[in-house]
Order: sequence, then C-alpha cells, then structure tokens
Amino acid sequence: MASPGNKSRLNWKIRIFVVFGFIIAFMIVCGVVSLFLIEIEDVIYADGKIMPELPSDIVGHVDGRVVKLNCQEGDDVKQGDVIAVIDSIQYEEEYVSSNSAFKELEAEREVKKAELAALERNPLPKEFWYAETNLNECKEKAAMSSDRLERYVRLYKINAISQKDFESTKIENIQALADLSRALENQSKVKSGLGEKYIEKAQRDIDLVQAKLDGRKAARDLAAKHIAECKIVAPASGRIVNMPCKYTMYVEKGKVAVKMATGAMLKGLAYVDEAVVRKVRQGQDVRISSGVFNRFEFGNFYGKVERIRDVPEEVKDSASLKYPVEIIVDPEGRTLKLGSSAQFAIVTGHEPVIYSLLGISKEDFKNRRERASLKQSPPAGR
Repeated sequence: MASPGNKSRLNWKIRIFVVFGFIIAFMIVCGVVSLFLIEIEDVIYADGKIMPELPSDIVGHVDGRVVKLNCQEGDDVKQGDVIAVIDSIQYEEEYVSSNSAFKELEAEREVKKAELAALERNPLPKEFWYAETNLNECKEKAAMSSDRLERYVRLYKINAISQKDFESTKIENIQALADLSRALENQSKVKSGLGEKYIEKAQRDIDLVQAKLDGRKAARDLAAKHIAECKIVAPASGRIVNMPCKYTMYVEKGKVAVKMATGAMLKGLAYVDEAVVRKVRQGQDVRISSGVFNRFEFGNFYGKVERIRDVPEEVKDSASLKYPVEIIVDPEGRTLKLGSSAQFAIVTGHEPVIYSLLGISKEDFKNRRERASLKQSPPAGR
C-alpha cells in the first residue's frame, strides 16, 4: 500500500504534466493561428540580365563587302552617324547607266513634244496640204487629156498624124488619169481624219517615251536607294553593343549588322518560371542583385515591373518554360554593364505564412473558394 507522501508526489507530477500539455497545446494553437495572421513578403526569384531601354538591331539591306569601319564596339554614336560603309561600286555603275539613259530619253521626249506641237498646227504631211486644189487640177488635166486623146484617135485613123504623136498623147492621158486617181485617194484620206491619226500617233510616241522614262527613273532611284543603304547609319543616339559585320567584314541582306543600345534608362529582363508568372503584376517592386557589383559590398539595386511578355522562351538548362519580364532599373549612379547577369527578387505582395508554405496566394485561395461554391450551389430552375 502506497504511503501518503508517494501519492502526493504522483499527484504533483500529473498536475505538472497536464499544465505542460495545456501549454504545448496552446503554443501549437497559437503557432497555427500565427500562420494565418502573420504575413511575410511573397517573393519570386528569377535570373536574367541587364539590357538597354530600347535595343536596336540594324539590319543590312544589301549584300556587300565592308570597306570601312568608322566605329568600334562600345563607342557612343549620335543619330545619323555612319557606323560602317559597304562597297557600292556595283550600284554606282547602275546609277550612272540609268541616269544617262534617262537624260537621253528626256531629250527624245522633248523632240516628240515639238513634233506634236507642229502637227497640232498642221497635222497633214506636205503632200496633203493642197489635196482639194490638186484634185481639181488633176480633174481638169484628165478631162483635157481625154478630149485630146479622142481627137488624136480620129486623126490617127485617117493617117493625119504620126504614130509617135498618137502614142505620146496616149501616154500623157494615162499619166493624167493616174494623177487624178492619186489625188482622189489623197482627198479621201484627208476627209477620213488622217490629220487626227497623225496627232494620235505622235501622242502615243510621247507616251511610249514617257513609259521608258518612268522605267529608267525607277531604276535610277533604286540604284540611288541601294547606294544610300550601303552606309550603315545609327537610327538614334546610343551605344554600339555588338558588330557582327566587324568580324566577317561582310553584310548579308536581312541579317543583323550592328546591335545598339538606345534610350536613357536601363532595363532588366527576368526569366520567370511559368508556374509563378501569374503572380507578377505591373508596378511591383523588385530587388536586383547585379553580377558586376557584389551584393554584400554594394547592396541591392531597385526597380519596378514594367511589362510581362505573353510569349514564353526556352532557357538553357531549364526544364520549364520561362516568361520574360521587363523591369525598369534604378542604377543609383553606378554603371551597370549591358548584358551582365543579374538576379531579380520580385515582391508580388504580402501573404500569410501558411499560403507561402502551401505555395498558393490569397488570390488562388479566393478563386478556389469561388469555384467550390459554384459547384455546391444548385443549378438555376431546380
């Protein structure tokens, strides 16, 4: 049988155990509640790089050999500066040839215009100027020649004239009738609108020369355009980042010849995983750790989300797709190197600890509750 002292010690142990149990249970409840009440930053980490505000790729418009380089990588250029020159001898020859042919056709057109002006004053050729007068004259000559021939025929029958005189008169009559026939044809042509036809033909000749002129002008303008395109010109003020044409000394049509960085601001390009990109919003704060400036020595840079691109990209050594997110960077007076690596911490908001542990957001939790309530509510009309 246990002594009263042993029972008292046992009761104290039980009481202490119960108190500790309540304390531990209370602490667990408080810990669980704190997971819902205490909020921490919801941060998305992503790797990326520093880029210019407006990256510009200057594409070659002609194929050709680079004959002159006026700039090097890293040089600052102004808008309109000639960065490189491509061999343009082929296009210069085409321009000279087209320009010479153009000037010749211009002179030919002026001659045709002068001819048209003369035809408009007197559209008929010289042999048609007095067609009606010639016709009347030929009619009279033919009539007189026919009368004379008739008389000579009677005289020849009675041997009053020689055969030579008769034949001469007969030939004269044939010539008179031929002249009359030609005069009739000329008069018919004049009355059928021959002058208008000559004017129309002269106008068509001018139109033909004009068409040739337009073709030569187009060829000349194209050659001039190609000559201008043989100069690789800076489209805006900025800095040359890369010059592929420097190493090949050749420019291919449609290929990038020079890469430039333009604009007053710097940007960061963060590659955010597709699983969490839905949390990223425009205007969110971003902490940036540059690969050029050690974070422990220089601290973080700061920025804001400007744009979330809609098209994902495949990043090397990554199993999932990444969405590029453009971030405006405040360099704080330091020179961040373009193309340098950086790590971005995008603050998407503040979430309870439990949401962060479960990998969801308030918005996700709210959407799930809405979907669950829609499934539980009976359809309308039942």
